[in-house]
Amino acid sequence: MRILLQILISTAIGCVMAGELPEEMREMAQQLHDGCLEETGVDPGLLPPCMQGNFADDPKLKCYFKCYFSQIGALSDDGVLDAEAFASILPPEMQNLLPPIKACSSVTGTDACDVAFHFNKCLQKADPAAFIII
Repeated sequence: MRILLQILISTAIGCVMAGELPEEMREMAQQLHDGCLEETGVDPGLLPPCMQGNFADDPKLKCYFKCYFSQIGALSDDGVLDAEAFASILPPEMQNLLPPIKACSSVTGTDACDVAFHFNKCLQKADPAAFIII
């Protein structure tokens, strides 16, 4: 079940980065989003500005991103991003998303939340037109 969840969620993230989210993925992405909002207590109003590269330096926002990437198995508890996890579960038609993912997977931070935050900032900077926050 966890493998299936990882595949579906990672596909959703790939679609989101491409600016497309198929209907069947929206519900799952919404559940993930809702769960991470509840877990972290982040102000939902902090998410939309990220689309334009305006990331608030907020601990709860950082941990929201960590929650999301941890749930899909792309970020370890100690803050190590796994670009290969993305590569192994993205469908062939979405492999073009891997260069920015791989380039950004080397970001560092003070903890896993900070790493996830910097990873998102890097992805947004790499391709602002395709970047979407769920």
